[in-house]
Amino acid sequence: MRLKNIYGRIMGVLFFSLVFLICCFSEERKQNFIECEMFPIPDYAHNGSGYTAIEVGLDGNIYVGTANYGSSAHLVRFNPRTQKWDDIIDAHKITRETGTGLDSQSKFHAKILVDSDGVIWAATKQGNENFIDRPEFGESSTGYPGGHLFSFNPKTNIVIDHGILRKQEGIMGGSIDKKRRKIYYWSDPKQHFLIYDINKGTLRDLGTTGGSPRYTAIDNYGRVFGTGRAGIIWMYDPLIDSLYDLSVKLEGPGEYKNPYVMVISKNNKKIFACAIGGDYVMEFDLASIEFSNKKNDTNGSIICRHYAISGPDGLKGGDQHAGVLGKDGCFYYTNVVDKTPYLMRYNSDRKKTECLGIIRVKNHPDLNPLYAQGACVLSDGTIYMKFISAGGGKMMPYSIVRFNKLSAGKTLWRQ
Repeated sequence: MRLKNIYGRIMGVLFFSLVFLICCFSEERKQNFIECEMFPIPDYAHNGSGYTAIEVGLDGNIYVGTANYGSSAHLVRFNPRTQKWDDIIDAHKITRETGTGLDSQSKFHAKILVDSDGVIWAATKQGNENFIDRPEFGESSTGYPGGHLFSFNPKTNIVIDHGILRKQEGIMGGSIDKKRRKIYYWSDPKQHFLIYDINKGTLRDLGTTGGSPRYTAIDNYGRVFGTGRAGIIWMYDPLIDSLYDLSVKLEGPGEYKNPYVMVISKNNKKIFACAIGGDYVMEFDLASIEFSNKKNDTNGSIICRHYAISGPDGLKGGDQHAGVLGKDGCFYYTNVVDKTPYLMRYNSDRKKTECLGIIRVKNHPDLNPLYAQGACVLSDGTIYMKFISAGGGKMMPYSIVRFNKLSAGKTLWRQ
């Protein structure tokens, strides 16, 4: 009898413990998702993908550049109020080019830029790259002509083709200095730093930067930053009109990886960044920049600090292709680990990251929104992100998604 009682008590404890764990797990699962609304991009404008080219205009509309490999890229406009799309630029139609394959104007890859007068700036890039032969360098009988710069005025609906910025190269990156009326890009694949003067309609080429940053960051002094050679951040200073290489000094745990996503902080004193496969969110301290001639291959240094992990607790950093500074001053970015898309938030004041949950499309639980490629934020804190057509199981259409007022006001942190 005594053995039976002991056995019964043990089984009872195990049963209630199991129930408790299941309840806790279920409660955790309820909080483990963050929903977004999906708005598929019109099929005529793409063949399943598009990259950094997304931004909100002064008119409140979302401007999106697409990739249409082997054919013509499009700049399209989404009206959040009517949920309607408009075709703004058909690259081949406006340039009168007919290239196919690599020689086509098949990507709006660079960041969409918005001037103080509301004019939209966008630039094209070549098609699916051949990284071995680089036929756009004259090895092909036709060759890629080079990426075009376009402007669109929403007030007049006029599109202007400002021509090819650098022969046989595509255009990437993208920052705008509204005060000086300058636009900054870099060319692909030779990575030249390009300065376009809006008032004069002229272009300057400052030579190669040695790196391929998808994003560039600009502070309130007009200084432009990007990823250079391994372990290098380059900086352009408009006051001195020079391009500098700054070696990175890492403070904190882990190893340094070249950043892919870069955004300037709200107070313009730091750059927040993350790297593909990087385990930490990076903070570059702009006040730490020092110039020195001790090294022949650099002009100085900048400190990068690792304060917080980039992914959910216990997981290594994954695919981190897109990010944006929220209206609350936090850095929002996606982190895809083992084909699971997480939305992350980094708070510089607290030196902490928070996993907001696994991204799930409202009314479409069967879709898995992998691989965000670009992001923008509205004045009310709403964040839009652009996802390529991908996913385990049912394919998610190439779309923009909306997180309503996610970054508005003061951030409330989960305990």
